[in-house]
Amino acid sequence: MDGGFAAITVDDGVRVTSGDVDGLTVTELAFPPHYVQQPFDPELPYLALVLEGSLEKTFPRRTLELRAASALTMPSGARHAARFGPDGARIVIVRPQAPSSRVAPCLTRLVELKEHELSWLAWRLAAELRAADSAAPLAAEGLALELLATATRDPRPTRRSPSPAWLDEAEDLLRSASGECLRLGPLARAVDVHPAHLAREFRARHGISVGEYGRRLRLSTAAARLATTDRPLVEIASEAGFADQSHFTRLFRRYVGLTPARYRAETQRPFQRT
Repeated sequence: MDGGFAAITVDDGVRVTSGDVDGLTVTELAFPPHYVQQPFDPELPYLALVLEGSLEKTFPRRTLELRAASALTMPSGARHAARFGPDGARIVIVRPQAPSSRVAPCLTRLVELKEHELSWLAWRLAAELRAADSAAPLAAEGLALELLATATRDPRPTRRSPSPAWLDEAEDLLRSASGECLRLGPLARAVDVHPAHLAREFRARHGISVGEYGRRLRLSTAAARLATTDRPLVEIASEAGFADQSHFTRLFRRYVGLTPARYRAETQRPFQRT
């Protein structure tokens, strides 16, 4: 393969692009439409993030429907099958290389996360698999660890009491409005709580403010459009709720580490096989 530190293989119609970093394996899987994965038991735990498409994972007692920008922490031995949608799916997986890995204890529970704020990290990780420079493995390692920390630090799986319905509603409103800047006051009024109470409870759950969470959602929306379309940057910036293209470019570079144009070039760069 020319460029990138990862190797590419095709197995039963599934394109597998995989690279090793310190103690972790990072993989992008591209599944064809309507692909069926027979039941299996994962030997090692992993974190999976859906970039595009959809799938159903079927476990003995439940079925999870996963779509773009959703994530899943998968413990070892969790037997399941999978069926992919009409457009197939692209998935990024971060997996420890051994059961004794320092990150394995973070992946002991089956947890579904519908967190758009993770997807821009996942898209960036996919881009690093394609990057031809010598810093790509180090960048991929950092992104993989950040994804693991962000996904497994979320307190919802370990809460002893159910979260208030209004807090879940506030998160849903933020996700659905990821193309606009939804401020604290209107959001609090929409869920009928005091803004200070919303701000406090939201930070307790996520470790970041409502504004920061919304900003990451908008960057995630923009990152997906950069990676999958050729639309002008000014349109993407506007639809993601940024004041102008220069503001979008500054924030995108600050968070992602690349300009939008470079990010688009890296995520859309095809793999070359020798």
